[in-house]
Amino acid sequence: MASSAPTPAPEAVAAGVVRVVAAAAGWKLPPDIRAARHRPARAVEAAVGAHLGPAALGERYEACLVPEARAAGAHYTPSELAARLVALVIPPAAAPPARVWDPACGGGALLLAAADALVAAGVDPAEVVAERLWGTDVDPGAVAVAEAALVWWAQRHGTDVRPGSHLAVGDALLGGDAGGPLAVAAGGGFEAVVGNPPFQGQLVGGSIRPASERAALRERWGPEVVGPYTDTASLFLVAGASALAPGGRLLLIQPTSVLAARDAAASRAAAEARAPLTGLWLDGEDVFGAEVQVCAVVLERPGPDEGPDRPPVAVRRWRGPAVEPVSVPSAAALDAGPPAIAGAGAGAGARWSAHALSALGVPDPVVRWSGRLSSVATGRAGFRDEYYGLVGHVREAAEVGADPDLGRSSRSDGRWAPLVTSGLIDPGRCAWGERAASFARHRYERPVVDRRAVSAVGGRAAAWLAATGVPKVVVATQTRVGEAAVDEGGGWVPSTPTVALLAPPDRLWEVAAVVCSPVGTLAALAATAGSARARDAIRHRVETLADLPLPVDLEAWRAGAESLAAGDRHRFLAAMASAYDLADPTALHEWWAQRTPRTFGPVESDPDPQGAF
Repeated sequence: MASSAPTPAPEAVAAGVVRVVAAAAGWKLPPDIRAARHRPARAVEAAVGAHLGPAALGERYEACLVPEARAAGAHYTPSELAARLVALVIPPAAAPPARVWDPACGGGALLLAAADALVAAGVDPAEVVAERLWGTDVDPGAVAVAEAALVWWAQRHGTDVRPGSHLAVGDALLGGDAGGPLAVAAGGGFEAVVGNPPFQGQLVGGSIRPASERAALRERWGPEVVGPYTDTASLFLVAGASALAPGGRLLLIQPTSVLAARDAAASRAAAEARAPLTGLWLDGEDVFGAEVQVCAVVLERPGPDEGPDRPPVAVRRWRGPAVEPVSVPSAAALDAGPPAIAGAGAGAGARWSAHALSALGVPDPVVRWSGRLSSVATGRAGFRDEYYGLVGHVREAAEVGADPDLGRSSRSDGRWAPLVTSGLIDPGRCAWGERAASFARHRYERPVVDRRAVSAVGGRAAAWLAATGVPKVVVATQTRVGEAAVDEGGGWVPSTPTVALLAPPDRLWEVAAVVCSPVGTLAALAATAGSARARDAIRHRVETLADLPLPVDLEAWRAGAESLAAGDRHRFLAAMASAYDLADPTALHEWWAQRTPRTFGPVESDPDPQGAF
């Protein structure tokens, strides 16, 4: 994976790797590389020996990068995994691609895997290195390492060739080389694109793009694609898809957030307009040594004889380091694409998260539904201003003499109102006063908000209190099942990042029943898988709640709402299964029960917006 920020003296770091390889392979090195000296280079020399092979060079190089480069998204792809992923777009039985491009080649792990795949398909090794492999990276040191690895690979295969201009220093997102990979990419000339581009979120940290780079990217790809919070990795999907020749295939490793993230919607739409989604791999465990969870997206451009009306292509799924195929209930289910209840159908920015469900072991029941929750309820969500506008105005109820039963009674005493965080919301109930809550890095037993003080300051926080100071449903985010509690008295102050659902008072429990039900949980996961901290957790937003499907049996739905209010799990599940006309709810209920505490208990989530947004 490439690093967006060049390391100090990158050529010197690469030189250390190349010198070790040269000693093992008997190369004659040019004087400028022989003379290079740098502390990371010496560390490489001490850490490796003549026994290592070409695929280990990038790993050693990545290990020597400064921490800032690793934080900016530089993580090497393990060679065995690289080989298995490349096989998804260069399958052994298919005709080998004429040209393979890695737009963020790093040390060359995926190019080496492509070289092995091409040789296995019968391509001459000299032709593989000299003509068929192309790579681009912003890091000159990484390009030098990739070239050394490919040269060593060629020597091991009995030939002495170099990739030459096929490997180039350049930014695949901005272009700029003449006659190199980016020029070919602009012409749409690659039969295969593979890569592990840098993951660069745009909220916090050293990966935030400077304004000048953001402006250049917006000019290149369009302001609708390059939003203020668009992860750089998703932009490589657009660039890679644009570089595919007719019939070409793309595989890019991505953060799982790309599957459902709102800020990646335009990238998904732009990429699929060129090459529809045909495959999805989920890592299943930490295979990269990074904190982020990853997937690999497979796109395929229609062939020269296929028009824009080509029928939808089945989306294949794989998971784990072994890249094992995931079975689906039937060919019809595979061809049908994501479940309709996900609200993730075709269209601009359609979510890909629903395709991940089978890889996550999620049941796929036949569900009958009618309409969306947006026809019953309106969602409201706070953001940073609403959150920080309350900081300094939260106290312990006991310290200010507030009624210790405020939360349970769902009311305000005029000045003090209970603060309800995500961590206090359970399915059908609020645990205010029963367990502690965290807010602004403080822990409270019974947190209350000084409404008068907030109103006196004004601003968005005061508007938030006014808008949500009515009977409502408060929904937790970052949970494993849908969790919503009903504020019948309208006294709670929902803490960001909870979502408030406003509905007629006599329908609040019906709204909560939809959110908390197994079908509601399934639909929410289909819409948000990959966007929460845990891959299989729900990250509700206003729009995902609006998309939740409504039951078809209104009487059973009301019974489910009553059971939720009474805390009767058994009756709630039975009623909501009838409400959605589930023929056999066993598998779905078992899956839901494994994710839900036995007493409709809590699933804690961190309410700190530094991690929530």
